[in-house]
Amino acid sequence: MDIPKYHVGQIVHFAAPEVKRGAPGAAHRVERLLPPDSGEHQYRIKAVDTGRERVAREGQIDGQIAVEALAQSLYEAGNTTNVPWARRDRIVRDAWIRQAHAHLSNETENN
Repeated sequence: MDIPKYHVGQIVHFAAPEVKRGAPGAAHRVERLLPPDSGEHQYRIKAVDTGRERVAREGQIDGQIAVEALAQSLYEAGNTTNVPWARRDRIVRDAWIRQAHAHLSNETENN
């Protein structure tokens, strides 16, 4: 079996096409890796904004490395404390990740 595509702590986008029951596609953090189901990797993910947790198969999520990179660049551009991004905790990072998602959503709507 191949290696998991995502790692614990990574921000991903939950994007299952069959999503129902109020589970919006949004930024989630990979909380832990789960045993594969029918040969597909599974992850326990947690919504960045609401804290709601769910199980997602690898095919239901997309990586958001670009979002994390944008969040870091936005943080660094406005950082007056000189505390590096790598030393910031989840609370600070999550606020910048939400801002990066909003920025990318606005960019997508304008195109």
